[in-house]
Amino acid sequence: MSTSMTTRALKRPPPTKPREFEWRDQDYKFLAALLHEKTGIVLNENKKEMMYGRLVRRLRKLNIKSFGDYCNYLQGPEGEKELSFTLNSITTNTTNFFREMHHFDYLRDIILPPVRQQLDRNARHHFRVWSAGCSSGQEPYSIAMVMDHILGSRSQNCKILATDLDSNMLSHAKSGHYAPEVCRKTIPRPYLSSYTHNIRDKTDDLVAMKDGIRKHIAFKQLNLLHDWPMTGKFDVIFCRNVMIYFDQETQDKLVRRYADCLKPDGILFIGHSESLLSASDIYKCEGKTTYRLLS
Repeated sequence: MSTSMTTRALKRPPPTKPREFEWRDQDYKFLAALLHEKTGIVLNENKKEMMYGRLVRRLRKLNIKSFGDYCNYLQGPEGEKELSFTLNSITTNTTNFFREMHHFDYLRDIILPPVRQQLDRNARHHFRVWSAGCSSGQEPYSIAMVMDHILGSRSQNCKILATDLDSNMLSHAKSGHYAPEVCRKTIPRPYLSSYTHNIRDKTDDLVAMKDGIRKHIAFKQLNLLHDWPMTGKFDVIFCRNVMIYFDQETQDKLVRRYADCLKPDGILFIGHSESLLSASDIYKCEGKTTYRLLS
């Protein structure tokens, strides 16, 4: 055998391992289109392998033999219920306590001191915050800690609505239980000692949010593309690193719908990779990813 033939043989790629389930382009396109229609989430071609990896467990659990059959299942009588499992499988929930700290500094130093003065004059004054896309709850609990720290006993009429589309994440958020290493790394020490306590859950050591801040938060499932059942307006809306999953048209509609939900001079916080350039007629930039509703 010649040297060149040996080299060519060595360079041959290993045989491709067959997939457990048939995964056709048309299956991916159907699922991506369905999720976009129902949730507004945009899944490009580069998400194809991620979707396969995330959904194979659902096919195994349902004893479905191919993704083509799974697409048919989603169009059947159980499809609407199953869609929530599909969504929970493919969404990525990256969050942390006090993520993008400058927003919490602004809440502490700029927004809440005037609220404290108003509450001193009128104890029945209401202050409302919406955490839109709350994931596993670290954002609303961070808001609640800052709010309680500044307002103290005045905060009885101050409420936080925390919403997300992912039911698994909401269940985690409602529990208020988190890994100790995450909490100790991301929650400032004064807040950690004041608003959390250690618990033992089965075989795990966990950090739990205290009832004093939990009582301020209402967790609800909500699809941002559907009707919003809330009544009354909000002083502050956190919608951070949520709109990046939507196309530009959906983003533009969302920020204008948020404007309709804000009180005069209300504040909208968005994510570090998002902007409101298309809505400069209704919002004024107050600082890094911080926008005030124009009167």
